[in-house]
Amino acid sequence: MLNSEGVAIKLQKWRWLALLSGLVVIVASVSYFVSYQTFIQAEQQRTQDRASHFRSLLEGVLNQHKPLLSVLTEDPGVIGVLSGATGKKNQLNQRLARYTTTSGLESIYLMDPTGVTRAASNYQHSRNLSFMGKNYGFRPYFKAALAGDDGSYFAVGATTGLPGHFISSPVLSKKGTVIGVLAAKIDAAALSVIWQSSEDLGFITNGSGVIILSNNTPWLYQTMEPLTAAQLKLIRAQKQFAGKALPHFEWQAVDTSNVTVEGKEYLYTPHDIGSAGWVLHLLSDPARAKKNAAFVALVVSALVLLLLSWGLAVRSRTIKQSLLKSEQNRRQLVQVNDNLEAEINERHRTEKRLSLAQKKLLQASRMAALGQLSAAVIHELGQPLAAFKNYLAAAEIDPDGEDMGQLLRNLDAVAMRMQSTTSQLRFFSRPDETKFVPVDLNLVVNNAIKLSQAQCRDAMVDLHWNPDSQVVAHVMGQSLRLEQVVVNLLINAFAAVSGGGQVWVSLGLEQNSWLLKVADDGPGFGDQDPEELFEAFYTTKASANGLGLGLAISAAIVNEHQGQIWAQKSIHGGAEFVVTIPRAT
Repeated sequence: MLNSEGVAIKLQKWRWLALLSGLVVIVASVSYFVSYQTFIQAEQQRTQDRASHFRSLLEGVLNQHKPLLSVLTEDPGVIGVLSGATGKKNQLNQRLARYTTTSGLESIYLMDPTGVTRAASNYQHSRNLSFMGKNYGFRPYFKAALAGDDGSYFAVGATTGLPGHFISSPVLSKKGTVIGVLAAKIDAAALSVIWQSSEDLGFITNGSGVIILSNNTPWLYQTMEPLTAAQLKLIRAQKQFAGKALPHFEWQAVDTSNVTVEGKEYLYTPHDIGSAGWVLHLLSDPARAKKNAAFVALVVSALVLLLLSWGLAVRSRTIKQSLLKSEQNRRQLVQVNDNLEAEINERHRTEKRLSLAQKKLLQASRMAALGQLSAAVIHELGQPLAAFKNYLAAAEIDPDGEDMGQLLRNLDAVAMRMQSTTSQLRFFSRPDETKFVPVDLNLVVNNAIKLSQAQCRDAMVDLHWNPDSQVVAHVMGQSLRLEQVVVNLLINAFAAVSGGGQVWVSLGLEQNSWLLKVADDGPGFGDQDPEELFEAFYTTKASANGLGLGLAISAAIVNEHQGQIWAQKSIHGGAEFVVTIPRAT
């Protein structure tokens, strides 16, 4: 016994260990998931703040030189060169060179309405690198300024091969007409100032989805989506990227906030800059959020383990005390076993006596069943005998008024009913095996009323029964047994209103069953439970007037016909019994 207890304790310890381990894993997983989501949201908010800061820096760099261009477009030297004053060209070139050095621009140059450069800050460079005499009429920034608007355009220089952002302003004559275009180029290196304090990877795409700026040089001039043939044709016509291949960028969106770039997952934050469709894309490493979430999960798991350890220590102490108590109980159990052995011997002797008592009880049960069967036979033969007596009494009272042939037929029917009673008393065992045939409930009710008309007259009852001669209420069953049910219900109703009262019999079709109702205006059920009325030997009559089997037998007959019977309060104030039997199909 002690060995079995030890094995059970070890098994229980292993079960507890597995349960606690699973609990710790679940708590750690939930805490990691919740904390990771919290850190990710914080990281996304931080990235949004950085994106707004980068946008402000970039817009400042792009817009800081526009006032200079605006002033230079009104310069007399600029207007003079465009008006044909060739003597002022060298002076303007030198001034533009000084302005370029002072402002930090890469170059400033002046073009006539045909796009040919008339003055440039890099005039002293070699012919291949100088803008002098070159035609840039194909550039969008030139066309925008020639139309009277300020231009803005990012491209790789068609002359220098260096990327930059071009800005332009129209030069107007005294009459207000455009006589030339003044343009400036901002070096791409000046735009990269936004990446100096960034810990994250990032890049900027133009309106066509081409990466034009990035702190990761290999990503430059790749496309977020494959370009259409029309887009490629326009880019080549404008010489925007100096013949670069423009390959597709290797990235894939996992969801709205996560992307995979070159096989590595990043938190993704896009931010519209609003300048010619530019979009700033920031990629931050989620490793920091994962590390913080893992630390939180570790701390929570440690706390859970600490609490569980304390709980196990308390439980271990409790188990130890229980084991001591169990040892005491074991000693007591040994004593109880000794006593139990003696009791078992006594039990064997008792079982022998019980077996003898059971045999006697079985004999008594058979006698009781015989008594119930006798009572049922007496009850079943009571109605036909009463009818037989009524027919004889009617013939004696008025021997000349009764048709002797009809009287004999009635007496023969009653005799046949008494003869069939003995073969139909199987109401409390298995159903009757006699074959069911179509039966008209209207005829059943008429025959039952005829059998009980003497009781109706004796009780001075006003019976209401108005069958519909056009309706045949067919059910599958046995006419005699159904008549017995109706007779029982009628006799009970007559007894309830004996001395003057009314009884209503109605038959109707509801859904797929025929409903037979027998109602009276008597005192009703009172404090009685209507369900008890269908129990065998339950009666409210004197012992000389009834055995309490009528409704029990009626319920058994209705059940054999796949129907139901119940009692309820009548709308006339008395009792109402309802019988439902499925309609014959």
